[in-house]
Amino acid sequence: MKIFIFGFGKVSKELAKKLSNEKKINFKIVSRNTENFLDYEFLKIDFFKNKLNFSDSILISTVPPNEKDEDYILKNIPESNLKSFSRIIYISSTSVYQSGDVDELTIPKPTTKLGIRRLSIEKSWQKLNTRAVIIRSGGIYSNSSNILTKFLEGDHKIIFKNNHFTNRIHIEDLIGIIFNIIKIKNFDGIINATDSFFIDNFYLIDKLSKKFSLPKPTKISYDDKSINKNIRSFYEVSKKVYSNRLSNDLGYSLIYPNIDEFLNSILKKELKL
Repeated sequence: MKIFIFGFGKVSKELAKKLSNEKKINFKIVSRNTENFLDYEFLKIDFFKNKLNFSDSILISTVPPNEKDEDYILKNIPESNLKSFSRIIYISSTSVYQSGDVDELTIPKPTTKLGIRRLSIEKSWQKLNTRAVIIRSGGIYSNSSNILTKFLEGDHKIIFKNNHFTNRIHIEDLIGIIFNIIKIKNFDGIINATDSFFIDNFYLIDKLSKKFSLPKPTKISYDDKSINKNIRSFYEVSKKVYSNRLSNDLGYSLIYPNIDEFLNSILKKELKL
């Protein structure tokens, strides 16, 4: 099996590490960044501009839209080449959803610029390949980058919006989901990659602060002008994103189903308790 991973951010790096352990999978990374990283094989996007056939290959795109609302891959690779891939997996975002409780059967009606842009790109990928898989990922966190990271470094401001819940996924679970999709040949369509565990950010940190005798968090309103506009956009729509397909169709069990338990374990290690 051949896999072409487009983009070389945190998701691609972790996916590459996972695929490195699979002897039957041959993967290459397509990126402008060709730094020496674990001796992976890199390709420039120009490689795909000639007429080629990828009928035995999977395309995985982790590339977000650029500032012009464009998808770099769709813009720079001939449609005929993209259509020749046996499968396409596109990492999208839960920003495509509107307010309220939503799942994979919900017809998305985005109200933010980010959500409208993402949904448009999703549809472009689906037109190219009827077996495309669209992974709508929640906010990605990891052991080294999560809601506690800046707090423990001394930034005790926590963005707050009443009745707002963050949709999250640990990066190990996102990689596990992608890996399972690769293995199941007849899996296609939309899947939400979220833990469906909803808790208010400020309440969570305040609770942990009291439990572990940490500094008290300070509320900062989501519409404060000091907050980056891209971050503010995540708070414009309050929704709870559920996934019915993770266990029912993909047979995947989350490694990190509850962020509060995860952060508890992080603090115990950090404070050596």
